[in-house]
Amino acid sequence: MAKDAGILIQNVMELLDKEPDGLEFAEIFDQLSRAQDVGSERGVRNLLNRLAKEGKLIRRKGWSTKPGAQPYIYCHPKTQPRQLEIPGIKEYRVHSKTEFEIGELNQEERQQQQKAVSVLESIASGHLHQESYARAIIEAAPKLAAENPVELVIGMARWLVDDLNKLAAEIERKLKRGAVDEAKKMAVKLDSQLGWAKRYFQEFWKLYDRVEELPGILELPSQAKRFRLYGETAKLDEKQARYQLKKRIFGDRLIEEKLLPTNLHKSAAGTDASVADLFLEHTSGSFIPPDPVVVPTSAAALVTNSKYGFPDEYQDFDIFPDKLKDYDDHTAAANGLVLSPTLARNFVEESNLQHTRKAAMDLRQYWQDFRIATKEADWRPMGNSPELGTKNKPTLIIRDGRIFPLVHRLRDYETGGLYGQIVRSEIEKFMQVFHNTLLGSGLDNIVYGAAVKNPGMSWLAPLVFWYLYVNKCAVDGRVAVSNAEEVYQYPFADTAVSHLLFLGVAKNARNFSPDRLFITCRVLRRFSDIALEAEEMSPVISEGDEIKRVIENNPKDWTEFIEQHINKKRKHYQSTNLDIDDYGPFIYLCSKVGVSMCYAAPSSAYALLSGNSGISAHFLLPRLEVAINTQRLEQEAEHHEQECLDGLLSWLAAGHIELDRSHTQSGFDTGNQEHSLPILVPDVIVRAHEAATFTRDRLGEEVQDRIRALIAELRKRLEKAR
Repeated sequence: MAKDAGILIQNVMELLDKEPDGLEFAEIFDQLSRAQDVGSERGVRNLLNRLAKEGKLIRRKGWSTKPGAQPYIYCHPKTQPRQLEIPGIKEYRVHSKTEFEIGELNQEERQQQQKAVSVLESIASGHLHQESYARAIIEAAPKLAAENPVELVIGMARWLVDDLNKLAAEIERKLKRGAVDEAKKMAVKLDSQLGWAKRYFQEFWKLYDRVEELPGILELPSQAKRFRLYGETAKLDEKQARYQLKKRIFGDRLIEEKLLPTNLHKSAAGTDASVADLFLEHTSGSFIPPDPVVVPTSAAALVTNSKYGFPDEYQDFDIFPDKLKDYDDHTAAANGLVLSPTLARNFVEESNLQHTRKAAMDLRQYWQDFRIATKEADWRPMGNSPELGTKNKPTLIIRDGRIFPLVHRLRDYETGGLYGQIVRSEIEKFMQVFHNTLLGSGLDNIVYGAAVKNPGMSWLAPLVFWYLYVNKCAVDGRVAVSNAEEVYQYPFADTAVSHLLFLGVAKNARNFSPDRLFITCRVLRRFSDIALEAEEMSPVISEGDEIKRVIENNPKDWTEFIEQHINKKRKHYQSTNLDIDDYGPFIYLCSKVGVSMCYAAPSSAYALLSGNSGISAHFLLPRLEVAINTQRLEQEAEHHEQECLDGLLSWLAAGHIELDRSHTQSGFDTGNQEHSLPILVPDVIVRAHEAATFTRDRLGEEVQDRIRALIAELRKRLEKAR
């Protein structure tokens, strides 16, 4: 029983580690039940609450349309990176009971207190080490910047294979000596590290595993016990790894300084989306809770370089309560306009409510992107800016939030009912935006980018902490990262690590001109990388008695994959809601669409910091993304990617950057805006957020007023009919 509980806990932690926004209980139970027999709902709920109480999970209030108490959301602590501290910290002392008081405690109470002190010491130790981590990254940055990123990832993968195999061998030695309890603890650790390795190396870097007779690049046992029971080991094919990574990583240095053109764009647009949650109160004294109404909104901001040297600003938003009379509630919901309480209760499963909100909000933002790309935006001048109307078509669009859809899995795309309709609308609209930007020709080409202020994953930080560990980088004579656990559980996220690296490089710099940027290597991520479940991350198709891997840029292979996927579901008597023709947008995105990701900042932002100024000058960096056509990338090598990236970064080089003080990365939110680190973002992102906030508040008020007026009118009609 204890063994089953341990496996269940491990599966829970691995599941939540992939969900930065957390999951409700129903979602957790549903996904766990697909993979194993987890027992009763009550048992799983009790386990989750116990893990939250022990600090192994984070539990917070969620959102629901159901009457009564709101559901809880469970999150993995690793999705909330630790607070960064750069200057010195205050000293704190933990005062425990006196020896006399301890003597009065029974054995159980003494053990509990020892555990509590151990936890507090761990927290204090982690707090103390943060300064050391930050200084180590800054000091190692000049040397680390010159390293080849492909070779860094291969070196880390080589170290990982050795580390996992050594731990498995140590477990075997413990068992032979009869140290069963120690071996069990080490096996739990090995399982956890295997899960992390699969997510980081196989799912993100695409060093795929073996699939039946097809050899893999990085082959990992599925569980710790398979090392001992079946003699399996971790293996790395370095030649294939190098070949694969060269297709995924752009740039031969981890960090480069580059001079960017500043005249590529006369104007740029930013877009953002939000959700207005309305709660309709019933009559006074009613026991019925308020009905929640979800109203997704979006808005855009345009910044143009005027001939007078000062930028002109414009906004586009759609406050549309009058338009809703043309929609029934199903159509309005499918278009991401309004989700009524009745629809939410009766047509959306509880486990899909959070994803429904995300998909609807994302759909509205893609609509806004589409309006801009097709010259349908109605730009309203702000301040003294001249009238513009619909004539201006910016050559750069920057989203607040990532380029790829928030809800993107194949299983969600093919879900039946209202939820599936919203997801398919979201993905189809994203396809249309992509088609009207990068796939245009001549002057119609638009650079389609994004700034992700609070990314849910980190690819740079693990690499940097591994480098500090294996090179024994020291601060004041002490090794900063002395434990391999700090590689698997890296203390800082990319948003902080990239800033610290640039700061370290800036200390040796002489030129701090605004058009000179610090840029990390760029990493390709395809839509197909996130479209499938973990077990299908290296999709294969059958050809007679053999199987082969899907060629990623080949639409015919993806069509065959989907057809075999549908047939497999039918063979197992599972419902199929869609025909092969309905998968067109999904196949299109899998075979053509990717993003190039990096971190970048103008060197001028580090002019003061390089002189060791105070913490008030520090900031975090967003992950920057630019959409690329992966088929063109195959034909033109890195030229297409570089052209798209320069189109995004040139806006920053032209001085269009701003510190966003209204947001910070989740791990750096102190609750006090003055002491939270701001995020350095493109200026259009700040303007778009302001427009989206205005739209959300104004539209929410108008929709609520319109509904209340209709309720009052209907009540009058009912009274007259009596």
